[in-house]
Amino acid sequence: MRTLGLLCMTVLSVPFPTGAAAQVSVVDEGSFTITRNGARSGKETFTIRKTGVGASDAYVSNGTIDLDGRRLVPALQAGADFGPMKYQLEVRRGEDVVERLKGLAGRGRFSTQVRTSKGESTREFIASDDAVLLDEDVFHQYYFVAQRAQKLGAAGGTISVIVPQRSEQQVLSAKWGADEPVVIAGRPVSARHLVLTEQGGGSQNVWVDAAGHVLKVSLDTRGLVIQRDQPPR
Repeated sequence: MRTLGLLCMTVLSVPFPTGAAAQVSVVDEGSFTITRNGARSGKETFTIRKTGVGASDAYVSNGTIDLDGRRLVPALQAGADFGPMKYQLEVRRGEDVVERLKGLAGRGRFSTQVRTSKGESTREFIASDDAVLLDEDVFHQYYFVAQRAQKLGAAGGTISVIVPQRSEQQVLSAKWGADEPVVIAGRPVSARHLVLTEQGGGSQNVWVDAAGHVLKVSLDTRGLVIQRDQPPR
């Protein structure tokens, strides 16, 4: 595996261009409550920002997820087509950092560098040019999947997703179900229902508003429901 020198670049706090031309805006921000089999088990807070216009668009998403005794701190930089460019993830247990992952996309590959207490490893795997990034237990990243699904139209299709923690790419079948409201903070919010089917047969159900903001995620095989705490602003 080739040396991943470029992965030393930090993306947890990716700087945006300064000045009026940068046009930095917040695309979405908020928090989710995570329940497992009906019992509260975690929390996620996140922000997704955008800069640029048209083909020069760039997106940076940051989050903090507390789940199963771990704290995940992901940061993703994506291009105008929502495809990943750079990625970084820090995993903590208590005060200890148990894993640091850095990822870089390019030339049909996704490369990762992982550091743990056992040492450092690098991996590289084939990644489609049209893939989006959806890491394990990072739920605000469904925003990028929903944006790609909206481009597929009502007929749906397939979406390739990169899962850095697993060092793999998956292909999901995407299909839009019937529109139905999601109750958030005691009030119904209009939502589109996106059904993502895995190659092994498992399904992921995602509810988003008209702009693709994630309202709810249900992962039936894990008993997880991720519910937004307040409606998107």
